[in-house]
Amino acid sequence: MDVNGLPFRLVAGAADFGLGPEALGDSVARHLSLAERTGHLRLACEQHVPSLDENEMFARGQVSQPSPIADAFGSFAWWNAAEKRIEASGFLPGSIQIGLAGDSPVSPSDMMLGMDDAVYAARDGAVVRHDLRGRWEDIETRHQTLSASLLAPAPAGGGWALDRTARKLMRIAGSPLRFADLRQSDPAAFGPAEPNQDPPRLTIAPGSTLRNTLDPVAMAASPSGSLAVLAWESGKDAVLLLHTGKHFVEYLRLAGLRFPYSIAWFGENRVAVMASDGAKPAQQAFVYRIEGAPQPDSAQPPEGRIYLLRGAWAGGFCNALHDVPRHLQSSETGPPEAVRPLRALSGDTFARTGSVLIGPLDSRTEGCIWHRFYTEAALAEGTEIELALLASDEASQPALPEGPDDPAWARHLLLPEPHRSPDPDVSAAAWLEGASEIAHAPPLLQCPPRPGRAGLFDCLIQAPGRKVRRVEGRYLWIALTMYGDSRGSPELAALRVYSQRRSWRDRYLPAFYAETLGGEAAAAAGPATPHDFLERFLHSYEGVLTPLEGRIAGSWQLTDPATAPDAALPWIGQWIGIGRREGEAPAHLRQRLLAAPHTAMLGGTCGGLLAALELATGGRMVRGGRLDRGRRIPAPGELAIARSGDRSVRALMLTVEPDGNCVFLSGGAVTRGDIVAIEGFRLRRTFATILGAGLADENDPLTLGMAVSGNSFVGDTLILGDAARDELLALYRPEIDAVQADAEAVENFYARLAWRVLVLVRGVEEEAEFRRLSGIVAQEIPAHIEPQVLHARSPLIVGAASLLGLDTYLMDKPAVKTAQINGSRVGAGDVVAGSGRLDARADGPVPSAPHAHADGPREVWAGDGFTLSALASQAGASRRIERYVWMWDKES
Repeated sequence: MDVNGLPFRLVAGAADFGLGPEALGDSVARHLSLAERTGHLRLACEQHVPSLDENEMFARGQVSQPSPIADAFGSFAWWNAAEKRIEASGFLPGSIQIGLAGDSPVSPSDMMLGMDDAVYAARDGAVVRHDLRGRWEDIETRHQTLSASLLAPAPAGGGWALDRTARKLMRIAGSPLRFADLRQSDPAAFGPAEPNQDPPRLTIAPGSTLRNTLDPVAMAASPSGSLAVLAWESGKDAVLLLHTGKHFVEYLRLAGLRFPYSIAWFGENRVAVMASDGAKPAQQAFVYRIEGAPQPDSAQPPEGRIYLLRGAWAGGFCNALHDVPRHLQSSETGPPEAVRPLRALSGDTFARTGSVLIGPLDSRTEGCIWHRFYTEAALAEGTEIELALLASDEASQPALPEGPDDPAWARHLLLPEPHRSPDPDVSAAAWLEGASEIAHAPPLLQCPPRPGRAGLFDCLIQAPGRKVRRVEGRYLWIALTMYGDSRGSPELAALRVYSQRRSWRDRYLPAFYAETLGGEAAAAAGPATPHDFLERFLHSYEGVLTPLEGRIAGSWQLTDPATAPDAALPWIGQWIGIGRREGEAPAHLRQRLLAAPHTAMLGGTCGGLLAALELATGGRMVRGGRLDRGRRIPAPGELAIARSGDRSVRALMLTVEPDGNCVFLSGGAVTRGDIVAIEGFRLRRTFATILGAGLADENDPLTLGMAVSGNSFVGDTLILGDAARDELLALYRPEIDAVQADAEAVENFYARLAWRVLVLVRGVEEEAEFRRLSGIVAQEIPAHIEPQVLHARSPLIVGAASLLGLDTYLMDKPAVKTAQINGSRVGAGDVVAGSGRLDARADGPVPSAPHAHADGPREVWAGDGFTLSALASQAGASRRIERYVWMWDKES
């Protein structure tokens, strides 16, 4: 709503622009798409329908062979049909064999590389797992009634298997037991009856059946887990299916391709396919966008970039989880020689026109007069955007405009300046200098403003060719059309349409200036009446004054930490004594300012220290939630559990407001459990047995009335196991050794614990970050408290872990790290493991690889110059860079 009280409707994002899954009919965007990086609406990147001499026999031969596989380090493997074995290469010349247990004369129907560094092969209907790290013996998994034919990995482990004959999908679940050691089990200890609680298995997926007329030939999974199946259908173009988790959806048909034989995901919203051209792979791969609602009866052309397949081996794409599809490269007759990512050879080729019907926008007022619209757009040379508007008091969808002269629709144009509309009677939007007409709001357009080309555009809504040019009706429909020259495309980030116009003419001028025509006479064709011209003329001034008034009325936002720009935050902090720390991100400073009214009362307390560390490590202030009246109210600075919908999070309580709402912090290292602060007096029981001191006085204020026996009590809820206790005591070992025989020294030692705080920090590897956190502790701690900030190798866990051997840590378990020379400690959790590469020869001593890095702008306007630099590139060990070879690589 603007300063005059006029409401607006925002149109932005995939759903509003007809690219969401719920779009139907004319509301489905035609030849439009969202730019991947910015999310702007633009013309679809398209090329002509492929014209290939597809060879069905060659394609079926490729489908019958297993897919090659490749890891992230340049190693690859393939099925050698002549030798009946899996071969791997990529690190050294030649190849080595990857042997499967129980080698069978039956060739695998498919292979994949799982996220667990295991090779999966579908052989004789079963799935065989081979671990590249040697953690378990090869294991074969079989379904009782179905046969595994096609495979695809899943990001969470395991994968998918498809029975081509039965057309049913299965889930590869479970994992084998890792090889433990040679120790015999203790007969006096309890153990599970079934050692493996999650055994490998194949289970039928929900909604897994394809219709009988489809012949599935290839399957692939994206890095996030989306599953795509490529299928043939007799006499029709190939069809692409997506599995939603509940059932298969026929998404689109591949225009011009009847026998594509391989598929791979390109990121999360595109798939690439291989097809034949004669008895060999085609010279290019074809990429299709996965965007918007399914269109099973619509044959879509591939996107407009040309993806060249240079010397592609005939085996198809590598079956593994990669952001960019990979294929093997070879000579015409030899085995594969290298693995190559799929790269674009050309720039974008856009559709020349694209359209979508947007609406209805409901003003909730009968006979509403629609006022003006603002767009955040970028217009390249040779492009334009047309907005045709139609308003009605009926919500039924109207017919699309029959042409540019359709009298029912009011045309408005966005043209790059200095070009003007060829029709002087058509409204053309004007470029404005501000980022947004909304007071102090950031722009949604993700590119810098450029006069007449990019930024904010404004246009008064008016119907050309009518005597009274108002656009009236409760519901507004917008027929949006983009035009380009195939080399460039306009981009639209957002459209804001204001309704319920207040006429300055009728409000402030005498009645005889009011419009005299109405009904059909007002909508009749002809020149505008003088009264109508006067109203629109006055609104040209209103369009300038209203945003100015809005910025003045919203000037308070410049002093509110929640809405102030980043540059104003240090100035705001000066008023309350909060300065910006060196290297502090603006987002962290903003949260400190927002939480300042609540953290001020915690100054000098352990809760205040925890709040400062929480905010410094990404914590955010949250206002909301209600107290559970049946439980104790958490004190300010105390850790608690907060619930948001169905999700529970750890929170650091700040305040309970009078209306019952809670204010707390969450999302930082303290609530994640990576930082723990232990007040020294809580360690008195831990040292009691060691030093021989008695703690019989339950009224001692330093013991908080705790009478629980034992020497492993830390804080109110945490218990240390043997290993953790030994590590903690080692921090105080010099003082313990010095005072064990001196009773007076024991008392002095306990007294000093009262003004000590131990801060344990886990998961911070960079020394600069550790020093930053130490500086915050030193700044926030009271003058009479002695802090110690130390690295913690593992988290403090709830007592059941040390007593029962169960890991009850509430957060994500730290990943196991590979042991490194001069970097790992024996017994500290790091393990000796192979690299998991397909070419096992890479596990030996290897020189560091060179690293190519190009610096330059992400985007430039057509015709503008730019500079690229390769100075950040690095040669391998004991080598130097002699020359630079530049190649066009649009994806990077």
